[in-house]
Amino acid sequence: MISVLQKFASDTRSILMMVAGVIFFYIGVLIPMDRKVQSMNRPLESAWERLRTSVSTHRMAGVTGLRGIDQLASGMESTLLNFTNAEAELISRILLADVDQEHVKQPFQLVEYENAIVALKEQISRECQAQEVTLGETVHQGFPRHDVSLASPSLLWADLAFTRDLLSLSIATGVGSIKEFETLTSAAVSQQSTNEHQRLHRSRFSLRLMGDMDAVNRFLNALPLRGMEAKEQGLPCVRPERPALYAERILLQKGMPQAMNLVDLKLVINGFIYHQGMWGNTHE
Repeated sequence: MISVLQKFASDTRSILMMVAGVIFFYIGVLIPMDRKVQSMNRPLESAWERLRTSVSTHRMAGVTGLRGIDQLASGMESTLLNFTNAEAELISRILLADVDQEHVKQPFQLVEYENAIVALKEQISRECQAQEVTLGETVHQGFPRHDVSLASPSLLWADLAFTRDLLSLSIATGVGSIKEFETLTSAAVSQQSTNEHQRLHRSRFSLRLMGDMDAVNRFLNALPLRGMEAKEQGLPCVRPERPALYAERILLQKGMPQAMNLVDLKLVINGFIYHQGMWGNTHE
């Protein structure tokens, strides 16, 4: 009987020691390991939570699978390609002639620019005389002028090129008279750009023409076309490389009762150029 009790006591101690060992292993090993695993999971869980929040508040909601993300990436690439193609098309339509672009790129020389203004005035006067177009007395005063406050004076060459094209096109379309012309404020279209070295610059002009409706119609149709495009459509082509110009505002009024076919056209016109360098207003 005593030996049975001794054996039972020995077995009990073994069981208790085993239980104690299991408890010690659980407390000393498993619990710290679990806490460590949880702490390592927290950054991942936090990242997933941010992803879920972002997806739930974005139009991409529901696109969480790898397949959906691949499709989204493919769509974004397609959109970027379309944007790039559109930008290339825009550049091809507004591209200045090589000589004008070279002037814009080179350091500005005031004497050279003033000589170019004088030459352009003489050219426009000759063209008006040849086509029997009346030139307003103040038109020459509206040519783009240099000012010491200009941030990028080299852009004046672009303004001068647009001035030449606008006036030459007006004359070539056969309007009766160029009443008014003025260079308006010109500046970078946006100070923000995907390319920090290249931005789109806008030149603005106001122009007033008088002539018969057919001549004014030819002018308006030719204005947004490049030189060769206008020629292909049977419109005047002052220069094959002439860039497209865009009307911002148009006001067309009929003439007096004794000249019903005579119209008075007032416009604000934009010309655009991609330019590299410092940015600011071209005209104050």
